[in-house]
Amino acid sequence: MRALFQLLGAVTAVAAAGLGVAVLAKKLGKEFPVKVTVNVAEDAEQDKETADKTAAAYEAGVAAGKAHAEAMEKAAEAEAADAAEAEAEAEEAPAAGEEEEK
Repeated sequence: MRALFQLLGAVTAVAAAGLGVAVLAKKLGKEFPVKVTVNVAEDAEQDKETADKTAAAYEAGVAAGKAHAEAMEKAAEAEAADAAEAEAEAEEAPAAGEEEEK
């Protein structure tokens, strides 16, 4: 009986968590999932040092974004190549098995 109640409790907890995730996803789905904010100093145009720091931070952010995009693209290409290789191996395996049977 105790195991039954533990099982029912676990099922209830999973259902509640799933419902919570669904509600949050629906609520957050109306907004953009990623918000990017840039804090620019108001005196950046007047102060050369602050303007240089702001420009450097912006360039670093752009470079990081490009590097991340390139890394994601390479990972996707590698995954596609692995999938194609696995598919080719899967096609070759049954053909070899048929030859052995004959």
